[in-house]
Amino acid sequence: LHSWGSNLEAAFEDNALAMFNYMTPLDDDVLRNDEHHPKVYRVSAHDLHSLLFAFLDEALVTFATELYVPTNIKVTKLDREQWSIEAVASGIKYVDGKHLQGTEVKAITYSAMKVEEKEGRADVWCIVDI
Repeated sequence: LHSWGSNLEAAFEDNALAMFNYMTPLDDDVLRNDEHHPKVYRVSAHDLHSLLFAFLDEALVTFATELYVPTNIKVTKLDREQWSIEAVASGIKYVDGKHLQGTEVKAITYSAMKVEEKEGRADVWCIVDI
């Protein structure tokens, strides 16, 4: 997965959405028109890479346990001293047969994980296990 944004928060948001778009097309009319519910993700870690891993893993575990697919995510807090992140999502409950099925993501990996920040742009790369 490769995502980017004007800052690290936007790149993290888009990386999570890229993972879910791989599992079910987020631009599908049925999915977009379903009733959306809020969800809050809160994770902490020990450095930037582990924070990305924990954030994506929390979203993936929430999908595995609740079938929750976020269609919008907004990072509301990213603390680089405590290595914590909080994000608010809006999403739907995935229903097999109703929503389009893509490729199942089984796990987040550290393989080739990369975070680059430059003035006005952040890029995030993460390989997922399918």
